[in-house]
Order: sequence, then C-alpha cells, then structure tokens
Amino acid sequence: MNINEKIGGTSKSTYDFNTTSSSQWEYTNRPHNKYTYCGNSYNTDDEDAAIDPSFMTDRTPSTQHLCTPDNTTTIEVEPTFSELDDPAKLSSLQPSDVIGKEFASVQDAEAFYNNYSLFVGFSIRKDEMRRDRHGMITIRKWVCSKQGYRDQKYIDKTDKKREPRGQTREGCHAAMKIKIDRRSMMWVARKFVIEHTHSLSPPNHIQFLRSHRTVNDSEVAQLQSWRTVGVKTSQVMDHLVDQSGSYSNVGHTKKDLQNRFDSVCRSEIQTSDADSVISYLTAKSEMDPQFFFNYTLDEEDHFGNLFWADSTSRSDYAFFGDVLAFDATYRTNVYRRPLVMLVGVNHHHSTTIFGFGLLGDETVETYTWLLQTFLVAMHGKMPKSVVTDGDKAMHKAIKTVMPESVRRLCCWHVERNVQTNV
Repeated sequence: MNINEKIGGTSKSTYDFNTTSSSQWEYTNRPHNKYTYCGNSYNTDDEDAAIDPSFMTDRTPSTQHLCTPDNTTTIEVEPTFSELDDPAKLSSLQPSDVIGKEFASVQDAEAFYNNYSLFVGFSIRKDEMRRDRHGMITIRKWVCSKQGYRDQKYIDKTDKKREPRGQTREGCHAAMKIKIDRRSMMWVARKFVIEHTHSLSPPNHIQFLRSHRTVNDSEVAQLQSWRTVGVKTSQVMDHLVDQSGSYSNVGHTKKDLQNRFDSVCRSEIQTSDADSVISYLTAKSEMDPQFFFNYTLDEEDHFGNLFWADSTSRSDYAFFGDVLAFDATYRTNVYRRPLVMLVGVNHHHSTTIFGFGLLGDETVETYTWLLQTFLVAMHGKMPKSVVTDGDKAMHKAIKTVMPESVRRLCCWHVERNVQTNV
C-alpha cells in the first residue's frame, strides 16, 4: 500500500506497508509513531515495543486516519510542527496538542517552545540534558525561567559582598521535554506542562524577558564600526532606540549589546593571532636571553593569559623592586581584555616597568597565576609593599602569593571614589 495524500492542507510522507499477513507490518518510512490496526490505535514510541501489533498496548483512539479499501488497516494522520506555528493557536495550546509531536532537531524544538512562550508571556531556560555514549542528545528539557527556587545556601550566606538580587524563581512547573526516537531519528515531545504558579507578563513587557532579547549581527557590526572611532556603547544604543522608535522595539537592552560585543571581541582572538604573538615573543627571547614570557591556554586551546618582561625590566626590579604597583587598564585594548602593568619607581623618582600581563579575566585564580609567574621571572624576590586600586580579587591573590608584603591603596583611586560616592 502506498499513501501520498494531503490532509488539512498538510503534505503526508509516503508509507509503504506490506499487509500480506494479518498480524505483521513491514515498513520503509516511519515519520510518525501512531498506527491504527483493525480499528485499534497503537503507539510504538517505546523502544522495546515490537512492530507486530499483537505486542502493542491500546493507547489513544484514532482521531483522523487513512484506510485501505478493505478497511482493515488504518494509519493515523497527526498535525505537523508547521501547523503549531500559527500564532492564533500557540497561545491556546494544550498538552494533548504537543505531546507526540516530532521535531527535526533540538534547535527546532527550542525555537518552537520559545515562540510559544513569547505569545503566552513568559521566558524559558534550558534544564535537563542527556547524551548517549556517542555524544548525541537523547533527552532535552526546557522550563519556565521561574522554575524551582534559589538554593538555600545562597539565601543563608552571611558574608555577601554585594546586595543579593531579588528572588526570581517561584517554583513554576511549566516545561517541555523531548526525547529521541531511534527509529525515525526525530525528537518527540514527551512532556508539555502549561500551568504556571505566577502571573504572566503583559504583551508590552514580553520583549524584555531574557529568552526573547536578541542582538542581531547587523547591530554588532554597527557597534564595532562605531567603537573604532570612539563612539560609546550607550550612544550606539541611543541611536538604535531613535531608529526603532522606542526601547520596546529594539529587542534588547544596553547590557545585552555590551555582552554580545564582548563575546565577539573575545572570539576574534584566533589561532593565527595567538601563533603570531608566541612567534614574536620566542624571537625576542632568542635575541635577548634574559627576556621572559609565559602563557596559558583554556579548555578549548584558546589563548588564556600572557605575561612578559624583558631584561631591562628584570634588572630594574632587582634594584627598585621594594615597591610594586598594579595599573590595570580595563579592557581598552582591541581584544577587550584586562591589560595589567606591574610598575615601580627608580632612584630618579621616575616610573619603571617591571612587566606586563594580558589576562583572560579578573578572577582570583587569574591574578594568582600572574603574581606567581611574576615571581618566577624575578627569581622569587618579594616586594615589601604592593600598591593596588582596591580590586578585591587582586587583594586576595596578593594575600595568597605575597603574604609578607604590605598592601596599600592608591591615593588617586581613593580620592576618585570619594568624589564619586560622597
């Protein structure tokens, strides 16, 4: 039997069944999971279910099906994924409308659920994910952004450095879960919960929910072009708002634009750039035997941290290294990475440079690596005093690596903070 029909305007895939035996089917194409055999419905989603209908259990009555001329074999026809894309239907979907539906990829399923949440009025986030031994995703789950509760240990924490954010999770149960079907190699919706424990966002607020805020490539390109001539991100954002007519029409916040731009800048540090830097520093060390450099790579073999100091810097530190000062130029270089200068003062009261550090971030671990590498380059000589700008991560690293050094705050930073905050 060959079926290639259109039902409700939706094209059906072709099925080839051999019904020479009343108790066995053979098939060559299986994009759907439910079959009706002699008036009964059977669901073959379970991986341990046999094709022989005698081994299947009656699950759900057929609602729409095709029949052979003798009315002995029926194949159920289900709505396709494209039918569920209708905006008029999305906001009123029920679990029975979605459970059993198939998606060609995990991305399609996520796009569908995010589109659904846009019309209903909530934001989604990724939750459970399972893979098989080959790395293929077999189970994926998305939940409402208000699912669950904040971990109690963070609520009870007393040594908080800043005011905690407001509670956003309210124990919501809304979710969608898909699972791979090994026979059709499609992802099938297994769970679809529509009940929320909180009020939904009104239409004029939905565009500000996290999963619905996006920064497109053209806006990033525009920001990159303008940043090269000194235009600030806030000014670019004001221009986008002026172009679109309002903040609600932009589709993202200024912070989203900044985060996306930082991500793009970091990705620009390609292997060729890193190789060029290493080649240059290696050549410098061959010309100057006292030239020192060290670097790290992250989990993806991308350039991490870099420190270097030439022979003059190492010699100056040997004579004038009693006082060490950090000057962190915050992400003003082309790669938006923290550039740290380790400096001191010579006998002419002039600034002398002891070394440079180009860092991947500003965490305690990164600063600890920088100071340890610096001491290796300087043959372990500890400074008597260290002057910083008050960065907490830097202070912790100094306390760990240079416990005997006296930590001082830079007067210029203190005066600036007083003028800003008082």
